[in-house]
Parts: sequence; structure tokens; C-alpha cells
Amino acid sequence: MVALRSRRLEGLFGARLDAVSYAQIVALKTNAVSESYDLEFKGELYGGNDKAKRDLAGDVAALANTAGGVLLLGVAEDDQARAAELPGVALSDGEVLRIRNIVADLVHPLPTFDVRQIEDPNQPGHGVLMIAVPRSPSAPHGVLVNEGLRYPRRNGASIIYLTESEVAAAYQDRFDRRQTRYDDLLRYERDLISRLDTGEQTYVVVTLVPDVNGDFALDTKAWRTFRQETIDKDLLVIPRGVTVRHVTVGSRRLIAHGGSEPAKAKWIACELHQSGAGAFAAIAANRTDLARPGQVDENTTASRIEDEDLVLDIWSGLRLLARHARDRSAAGGTATVRATIAPVTPDLPAELRHPRGFGGSLGSHQVTEQPQATSVFDIDDLAEDGPGLIAATSVLAAGLIQHFGYPETLQMTTDGAIRTKYWSSQRYGPRVQQWATQAKVDLTDDTVE
Repeated sequence: MVALRSRRLEGLFGARLDAVSYAQIVALKTNAVSESYDLEFKGELYGGNDKAKRDLAGDVAALANTAGGVLLLGVAEDDQARAAELPGVALSDGEVLRIRNIVADLVHPLPTFDVRQIEDPNQPGHGVLMIAVPRSPSAPHGVLVNEGLRYPRRNGASIIYLTESEVAAAYQDRFDRRQTRYDDLLRYERDLISRLDTGEQTYVVVTLVPDVNGDFALDTKAWRTFRQETIDKDLLVIPRGVTVRHVTVGSRRLIAHGGSEPAKAKWIACELHQSGAGAFAAIAANRTDLARPGQVDENTTASRIEDEDLVLDIWSGLRLLARHARDRSAAGGTATVRATIAPVTPDLPAELRHPRGFGGSLGSHQVTEQPQATSVFDIDDLAEDGPGLIAATSVLAAGLIQHFGYPETLQMTTDGAIRTKYWSSQRYGPRVQQWATQAKVDLTDDTVE
């Protein structure tokens, strides 16, 4: 996958950047496409001398510092900066590694970028190298020149360098953006929780904010498509029989939930924002039909949550929110993610239960304040069924589970495997194993004891 998502460039090429073909590169010449703030042509590979290496580092850093974009090596331009010829370049894994090493040595901090080899079908081993650089939330990125750093950015199709005062302002913007993302996480989480019917149900809530925003047109067509994708559907990775009954829109967001009225959500809910951010909630405990009380007094009012339900809710929320960010809003790169349980108060504590025979008892430890866990993940890892999604789920779930006095997620490992013995055979086990086989996720019967 290519981390860069750009509606402009995807429209220009006619495909996502990880699917652009050589014929679509040829079309740039046919259509006399010009260089721009997010597109640059190079007829040759970058050379091996110090200046050529600094040029490569500067071109990558400038895109990361501005709006992101693509460098195409093997496409020559004319005197008006239009794609004019396709001399191509030699393709090799060695050249890709050399490019990566140069950027890693000279650009600080190291930005996210991808290098694709696009082969000319008529000349094996020859074609175009695409260097795709998303706009970076860690900007500004400096290029090492002698003993100091210089900070390039794109100005149209050319590059300029930031002044000292502009560098200081860019660092302040970096810190402000981090705080803004965290503030957005809390706001979107709060918005969804306020919509939930918490009178009888307790929920796991997952919120995701891309480090670089995307966008999509929120119109009647988008609403109808969203409705078709969600109405009467179970949004969990492993269906639990809880379906969406109501689909609507809010301010710059799509809304779906299991309640029958627009204003109040039950069982399952999501709010998906135009920016690619979103919040997801799924029931973790129904307090009118409590599970066995475990080691707490039966007269105590508590949310008794089974650990595999908590893990499934986080797993499902991560995947749904990441697919919205990537596929609907064209947001790429990394995202900041937060998980919590609501409601949890001194009058309504939460208890985590582990009903199976392996792993021992979680005990009677209760939490009386909302537990929370926050982390940063790659959006593509979360959006694709595979080990990356499982590893992220394990990490985020552990952040909540540890509030209850247990050290790790039993159902999954941090290296992306599924532990089969911690899924109940009647509720989830066979379906989890079927999913893992299809997703090429390793299954293990190991225990943590």
C-alpha cells in the first residue's frame, strides 16, 4: 500500500497510487500534464554524488513539508515543465534501497514515503520509479547540509527554503497540530457518547483521527451509498446479531446506529466525519441481563464485561474507522486512536470477566472512572484484514485491560497472531479461526501461563 492519498493525483492518474500502471504514466505525456506543487518529473535517477543525494533528500522533504505529492523518475519534462518523454530508468530493489538509505541519512525527522517500481511491459527491468510522499504531521523536515539543517518546501513546481522565523513557526504548528488531534479525539468521542442510550447498556468506544485529514463530498449520493452499506448490517468483524436500524447525517458527518430514533443510539453506533475522523461504539454489557456475577456482590450495580467482547469491539472499531478514513475520505499515513468504556462512574463501576479456563481469573478488580488507551497506528494496517490489524487491536485492548489489573490481551498477540484458546467455542471460536485463515493471520494454541 502507498501511504499517500490524494484525490487530485488519483484523478489525474485515474487510479489509486498503489495501482497506477505504466499505461497511465504514458497518458501523462499524451495529455501534456504539467508539474505542480504535488507532482515532479525527473528524466533520470538521482546520481551518487553529494549534490545529487541532497537533491533527492530536498525533494522528498519539500513534499512532506507542504502538501505531499509524487516524484516520477523516468519522465522527462519540456521547457514548460510538461511531461514530454518517457526515457525510463533501470528498475531494481537495490536502487529502491539506495533511495531509502539516502533519505534516512539526510532528512530529519524521517518522513513517511513509499517507492514503487512501475515496469514498462515492453522493456523488462525498465520503467518509472514513483516516490510517493504524504504530507507529514511531523513537519518541518530538515535536510542535512554540512553541519546544519535546511528546511525546503514546495512553491508551485519549485522549491524554496524556510527562513529562521518560518522554521520556528513551523515547529509551533507541529505542536499545535498534535494538541488539536488530541482535542478532536476527545470531542468526537464525547459527541458519540452523548448520542448513546446508556440507561441499560455499557459500550466500548473507539475514536480515530488521521494525522493528516482527508475529505469527501457529503451529499445525497454519499448518504445513499452509506445507507446501502450499513442499514440492516452487523458492523462487527465477527457478527453478533446487532444491526444498524437508523442512518442519517449530522454536521459534516455520516451517522449510523442500532436505535430506532435519530437522536438516540443503542447497541451499535458510528459517526464518520468528512475529515476521515470517526467514532465507533458497540455494546459491551447489557445491565438488564447481567452475566454471572463473578466475585462481586450480586446487589452491586456493575457493568460486567467479558474480555473477548471488549477485544471484538475494539477490533471492529479500528477496521471500520480506518476504512472510512482511507477509502471514503482518502486519508493516508498514520492516525491517533483512543479507546474507552462508557458509562463508568463510582456509582456504576465496570468489571472485566474472563469466563474460560485458560489464563486464570481476572479477579474482582473494578474501575470507577472511564479507562482509556491511546496509541498511533498506520491507517493501512488497520484497514486491511491481516496481522497489522490484530497487532494494533492487541495493543489498544491491553491499554484498557490493564486498568482492570491484568497485563495483556489474551485473545491476540502484539506480533499479530490469534490465541485460539481464549475465544469461547460456542460464541466466537470457529468464526474467529475462519477469519484468521482468510486473512492469513497466524493461529496459536499457546497460553500465557
